[in-house]
Amino acid sequence: MIYRYRVRDIISIHPSLFKEGVEKAAWVQLTHKYVGLYDSELGYIIKIDNIKVDPLGKIISEDGSSNHKVEFDVYSFQPLKGEVVEGEVVGIETFGIFVRIGPVDALVHKSVLMDDVIDINKIENTVVGRKTGRVLRKGDIVRARILDFSPPKGYSLMKIALYMKSKGLGKIEWIEGKPEEVEEASGE
Repeated sequence: MIYRYRVRDIISIHPSLFKEGVEKAAWVQLTHKYVGLYDSELGYIIKIDNIKVDPLGKIISEDGSSNHKVEFDVYSFQPLKGEVVEGEVVGIETFGIFVRIGPVDALVHKSVLMDDVIDINKIENTVVGRKTGRVLRKGDIVRARILDFSPPKGYSLMKIALYMKSKGLGKIEWIEGKPEEVEEASGE
């Protein structure tokens, strides 16, 4: 889920950014400091917007930087257990598929991919249901439920486990019952 928070902070604008103007310099500093950061309360920060900078700053004599109070909006991604999400298949491996949701890739293990015995073809980058004939490829859009996630620790990334085996989940064309998928499935 994407959230928006209003945050207050004090930023230090380095003299090399003075020529940019206080608003632009603040945006550069805040983006560098926050975007891509994971915070346990906020989640993955993906965007900074609506910055209000106090134009009166305090200069630090040691390095010449100017410190300013700022208020800004933070847009962040925070997964929720049980949440239904949509994303693009970005990788197919022998153990399952990776789906990009928001700024991260999540794993759908082969055991919870579809209600069918599946074959994973690494050469053609496909997942095929033996009985249904349904095919899943890189680039397909899928709907899944978040089973679990663990926040990043140290240098590790956030890990998200998805589930696609229930009714209403899976490749969007399967859910919507597109004719081309029905024909493929009934052809076997």
